[in-house]
Amino acid sequence: MPKKSKLNLKKNNTLRVFIGLITGVLILSMLPRTETIEADYSVGMVWGKEDLIAPFTFPVYKSQSVYDKEVEEAKSKVFPLFIVNQDKVNGRINWLDSLNKFLTKLKSTIDYSTELDKESNFPEEKRTTSYQTFMEQKKSLQISFDDKEWNSLLKFLRSNPEAGFEAFKKKLIQSLNQTYSRKIINYSKSNISSDRFSIIRNKIEENIDLKSVNDLDEISISLNTDLRNYLKDNELTSLAVKIAKTFIFADYLYDKDETEKITQAIIGAVPRTFGIVRENERIVTKHEPINESTKLKLESYRKIRNEQMGSTDFYIQNIGRALFVFSLLGLIVIFLFKLRKTSFDDNYKLIIISSIILFQCLLAYISTKLKLGISVEYLVLVPLSAMLITIIFDSRLAFYAVIIICFFVSAIRGGDYDILIPNFAASILVIYSVRDIKNRTQLFVSMFYILLGYVVTILSISMERFDSISVIQDEIISASLNSALSPILAYGMLLFYEKVFGVATDLVYLELSDFNHPLLRELSSKAPGTFHHSMLMGNLSEAAAKEINANQILARVGCYYHDIGKVVSPEYFIENQIDASNKHGDLNPSLSAKMIIAHVKNGIKLAEKYRIPQEIIDFIPMHHGTNLVSYFFEKARNEEGEQDAMHDYIYRYPGPKPQTKETGIVMLADAVEASTRAIDEPTPAKLETQIDEIIKARFLDGELDECDLTLRDLTNIKQSFLKTLVGIHHSRIKYPESNDDKESKS
Repeated sequence: MPKKSKLNLKKNNTLRVFIGLITGVLILSMLPRTETIEADYSVGMVWGKEDLIAPFTFPVYKSQSVYDKEVEEAKSKVFPLFIVNQDKVNGRINWLDSLNKFLTKLKSTIDYSTELDKESNFPEEKRTTSYQTFMEQKKSLQISFDDKEWNSLLKFLRSNPEAGFEAFKKKLIQSLNQTYSRKIINYSKSNISSDRFSIIRNKIEENIDLKSVNDLDEISISLNTDLRNYLKDNELTSLAVKIAKTFIFADYLYDKDETEKITQAIIGAVPRTFGIVRENERIVTKHEPINESTKLKLESYRKIRNEQMGSTDFYIQNIGRALFVFSLLGLIVIFLFKLRKTSFDDNYKLIIISSIILFQCLLAYISTKLKLGISVEYLVLVPLSAMLITIIFDSRLAFYAVIIICFFVSAIRGGDYDILIPNFAASILVIYSVRDIKNRTQLFVSMFYILLGYVVTILSISMERFDSISVIQDEIISASLNSALSPILAYGMLLFYEKVFGVATDLVYLELSDFNHPLLRELSSKAPGTFHHSMLMGNLSEAAAKEINANQILARVGCYYHDIGKVVSPEYFIENQIDASNKHGDLNPSLSAKMIIAHVKNGIKLAEKYRIPQEIIDFIPMHHGTNLVSYFFEKARNEEGEQDAMHDYIYRYPGPKPQTKETGIVMLADAVEASTRAIDEPTPAKLETQIDEIIKARFLDGELDECDLTLRDLTNIKQSFLKTLVGIHHSRIKYPESNDDKESKS
């Protein structure tokens, strides 16, 4: 049941449509949002298009870096705004009175603490009540102290009984009097970039030198120095500064809102533009190097044009982008439907093609976001896709797909079609380098072809444009990275596709052709006759496949595994019966037929157990198709009283018939090799007659109806079989004697 659902998933039409839609939508999402498809431009680049004429008048915007610099300069000239603290000016703030009240309450709390210490011999209940009262009184103070600070204060007062609390109070008042002789602001001077600030006094703005005032940080440092010299204790000094700062009130208060308004007004006055391009004025001339001024004009033109787009223009542009994407995808779909129907009908293969295209589009999209010191456009690994599609599918599909990928990459990069030619050239060369790949290490040879394609096209385009040596050097360095990374990623991604999607490439077939494979070793040891027969079939099939442009490797490896089911009961097959005894002598024809036909089912089970690709497994049932086990069928018909002979389905293989050229070739090779081996004195004429009869019989029985073999193919296959068999039976063939030979004997 799971196998059936898997098959349905591979052939599901709804999933096929979904793959196409999601591919198109994802590519659309990576295209430039509101900009028309045109190349990015940089200073030093040569304008390769026709002269660009302004269709309307527009201002030239400053570069963002220039504008930001001017804004910062304007902001630096804004003086922070402060207002006069009228409460302090009008005497509504009496810091001395507030300090005295606080210190009086503090003295009371200290005295209560001293009394509490004397209660150490009192009952526990009374001590607990007194302690709670002390804690409540301590919390009611205007300033909170932790235990460390409190203990430092008690220690100081008890160690200085002569000075005591009054001396502490006097020093605090003295320090605060000195502080109030200065002008104080409530805003850190480190946050003020100018050397002056403004105040509003009687609705008149005054500018004041920043050095003439102190902020609270400076006041804290001054208090800390003064009090430490007297108290000689860091903890106590910290406590004293905390008390003193509570009763410091600034002369000028920072007006954040008003300052922000003034700053925004100043920023708004900084112009964003510095010039104007009038209607019909030439923006840039063809083959003109782009300088900073031209670049700003081009960016301004694109900005204004996009801003002028209305909702109708927006929808029209997106419809155009969608048509662009789906028309290119449609070309691939048509190619697959018309020329690669097996790939079109396999959703797993469509997912592979889609993922390769999307991966390249994603790399192109990322390259537009990267701001590196190299030519990132050459880090889009288009040759990687050419390698993968060539190895997994074929070179013709790869050629077709690479063209589409190159267009997508250029479009996503904002219409950078200058990169199209280098990508295309490198990809075509790499297709040629891996089309006949024989092992995985050959992937790494392709890096030289990739580099060659890029270097030649980069040099040709750069020389035409008179690009600088540094530009050419950067591009070649990026192309070199591309040529190194593409084979490495191709190696890993190829393994991924083979394992996840069960893709069988020519590389997989070549690995399966190794005689050390467990199944082939078992076949050679348990069924040597079948193994030898399979090897000969491989030679026949490979040569025939070459003649009709089928997959030679697939045909040969399919022969190696087509009869692996015979290892289960090898003695029931004549090619493995070394002695004269025949296991079928004691069996009735129908049972013998079942034993013979069972090797198909056994072979499929063995192949699935060893995870042989489905493309190879297909050879096991298809090389027999729905043929009769003719020997036992005729034997049953000739035996008297055999009723089963009336039902020929008992003696037929279950099929299916061959579905591909390769399985059709192997069906013919199987019958031809077995029958021609039995010819006593083979001659080319006898071999040709036998081959003709077998091919004609299979054709008339309809066994070749479902594969793509044409009459021309069958003729070429016959000639190939004959040529190969003549070579195999050369030592046994007796050629007709010529007249000269006869005369010499006489």
